[in-house]
Formats: sequence, C-alpha cells, structure tokens
Amino acid sequence: MYGTALRFKDSSDAGKDPGFRVLALDGGGIRGLFTASFLSTLEDLGGGRIGDHFDLIVGTSMGGIIALALAYGTPARTVLDLFLEKGRLVFSRPRRLGMLLRPKYDNRVLAATLREFFGSKVLNDATTPVCVTSYELENSYPRVWKDEHAADLVPAGDEPAWKVALASSSAPIFFPGTQVSEGDSHVDGGLFANNPTLIGLTEAVRYFGQPLAMIRILSVGAGERAERIPYEKAKRMGVWFWRTAAIEHMLIAQARISHEIALRLLDTEQYLRVNVPLERPYPLDDYDAAKNLIEPGGQAARVLYPDLIRRFFSSAATRGREQKTAVRALRLRNPSGHHS
Repeated sequence: MYGTALRFKDSSDAGKDPGFRVLALDGGGIRGLFTASFLSTLEDLGGGRIGDHFDLIVGTSMGGIIALALAYGTPARTVLDLFLEKGRLVFSRPRRLGMLLRPKYDNRVLAATLREFFGSKVLNDATTPVCVTSYELENSYPRVWKDEHAADLVPAGDEPAWKVALASSSAPIFFPGTQVSEGDSHVDGGLFANNPTLIGLTEAVRYFGQPLAMIRILSVGAGERAERIPYEKAKRMGVWFWRTAAIEHMLIAQARISHEIALRLLDTEQYLRVNVPLERPYPLDDYDAAKNLIEPGGQAARVLYPDLIRRFFSSAATRGREQKTAVRALRLRNPSGHHS
C-alpha cells in the first residue's frame, strides 16, 4: 500500500547482528506530536519506513495509535498529518461545569477519526508485531492487545484496530471509558504503562524467546515536566489541587521507573530513551502548546540520526515478522492448537 523503501542503512557495523529491535512509544495526549514529528523526520532523513526496521512496536494511548499505524506500514508523516488535522477537533468543546460528573470531552470525534483512519483493519493485519495497552475496569486488570505473533498466545488478533486504539487513548477525566468487546470496559493504558518499554522488553523475552543480550530498544517519550511542588505547598494541597497534578506525576513516575529498570537490564548500546524536557507542564489536551513540540521532535531526530541509523536502522527487521509468519502457518494447519 505504501511501498517498501528500506534505506536507513549504515555500513559501519556491517556483519554485526542487529539484534531484536523494539520501538516503544509513550502516551501523552496531543503531546504525541513530538513523537510523530521525531519519527516522521527520521523517515524523511532515511528514506524508509519505521515499521520495516523493528521486530516489535509497542505503544500506549497516543503512542498506541502511532504504534498501530507504523505496524501496518503507514508512513509516520501520515500520522503526524492526522494529528495536526484532527487534534484541535478532538480536544474541542470541553465541558466546563459538567466536568465534576462527566468527562471533559465526549469521544465522538476521536472515535470517528480512528475508525476512518484504520478502516476495517484488525490487529492481525499488522505487518510488524505490535502491542497496545489499555486498562480493563470490569476486572481491574492491565490489558496488552496484540496480534497473534506467538504460538502460545490465545487467538485475539481479530479485534478492530480502531477500537483498540480508542481503548488505549481513553484517558480518565478527559474521555469516557470504551468497549472493545461486549461486557468489557477500558480506559487509557497509561494507568499502568504510559512508558511501555517494559511491555516490549517482556514481550521480546517471553514470547519471542530473545535473550537480553540480543534486545535493542528505542523508547520515545512525548515531553515531560510536571508542576514542581515544594513541601510548603504539598502539605496544603487537597482534592482540587491534586485533580491534574496527581495524573501528571503518576505518568512521569511510571515512565521514569520503566526507564531506570531498562537502564539496569540493558547496556547503553542496547537501549536509548528519547524525550524532550518541557519549559512548563503542558496539559495533555493543549493543542496549541503541543504544536511547539513539532520542531523539537524534528531536531531530536536530526541530532540523533547518525547514532540511530547505526543502532536501529542498519537493515530490515526480520525476526518478528518471520515468527509471526510461522505462527500464522501453524494456526492454518491446526486452528484449535493454541495454548491459553
């Protein structure tokens, strides 16, 4: 559909095994403009598709939308254009007085946008193996949606991509919860994995059988800075003051502990975290502020490109796709032969 340009080639490590490459994309609301700009600029510089160069792509919330798009082979520029075109509409007409009892926004524009963008695609249509997070409220349990890329996964790759993307990006307070299947109830996966690096690392080890020494992870954030709260203020803060500060600090705390754990499990050549410090806290729904992250995203890509091309874009990724192809063939021969 989009072609298969496979540039991004650097010959400095010729002959070296590129390892099992994972791309992990944070949530962050409309601040995902940073992520989309970073990835789009990389594709412009390298002349290829991001999804062709990773064995697994994982994402949360806005990062989950990007992850699904890249896994289907969509150019990152197309995702960036989508965010620019629809972002203001998605976060328009906020409820004011009604926010105490209802979400800040309804999700009709977001749902329609995702349905139009992904069309009839299901998870198994992804070319690159993919994982997307949400949090299931009926059973109070984290959910990692994925295509059928491992033989011992329960078949669940027939879920519509737009529904999974909506579930992953249904941030509490901002959007209502949503259903993927009858009887379930989902909100944003940022409640447990706003930075999904450890989801990708675990998937690579458990379901792709990769030793830690073979795993390479590129983790991309969406801007980070919570309000600084000195002790004198913190000891007086009540529900009204914590209503947004708590969310921002929990997201950052989870992202940072995931980063610190990854640093301790992987060496510096195996793991790279890309993010941008914000000069002030940017709300997850501030479209005008988030547009200021487009240039920093592009600049980060231009600065890091020489290192990234060597570490992540030296060749097409094959391990993830080959395993998925083998699983598909196995399922066709023995449709009931899966494990729970």
